[in-house]
Amino acid sequence: MKKKKIIKVICCIIGVVLIWNHLPYYYNNEKVADYATNNVAPKSRTMCAGYVIKAMWHGGCPIGLLPAYAYNQILPQMGFEEITVHGYKPLKGDISVVPSNSIHPFGHIAIYNGEQWVSDFKQNHILPSKAYKANGKYQIFRTTDGWHWKHVWTTPVDWFGWIESVILWGKKKL
Repeated sequence: MKKKKIIKVICCIIGVVLIWNHLPYYYNNEKVADYATNNVAPKSRTMCAGYVIKAMWHGGCPIGLLPAYAYNQILPQMGFEEITVHGYKPLKGDISVVPSNSIHPFGHIAIYNGEQWVSDFKQNHILPSKAYKANGKYQIFRTTDGWHWKHVWTTPVDWFGWIESVILWGKKKL
């Protein structure tokens, strides 16, 4: 009898997760950019993903907190399109994702507010540090205001990469 209850609970949890991962949401670039601009710190706190994701929540996007570099996989699942960087002209609400490097194992993410790039601080450049500029790589994601479907699926391979980056970061701090 206990086994059947446990199976029912597990099935209910799986059902809720499946439904949650496919719900529509209404996104507003203006709200995202305004929230990001009004809630920055005077200098970097190394919490770019937390600040950007909180701004996205205020804009209507129900996205989870991950290492910054991982959003290049998640944003397309949330209805964002990757924009080519060749000839790129930023628009309010664009999101940049910068890959990790030896100094910054979590990468970087920022939002363009119509005037400059902001994350947990106001940036002077899309690539906010010498370590990022040395590599020069980044991706831009854009979406329109309005209703979007989210289709968020992560795999154990993704989890391994995220956990590995946390472990490497922890070793570096010790």
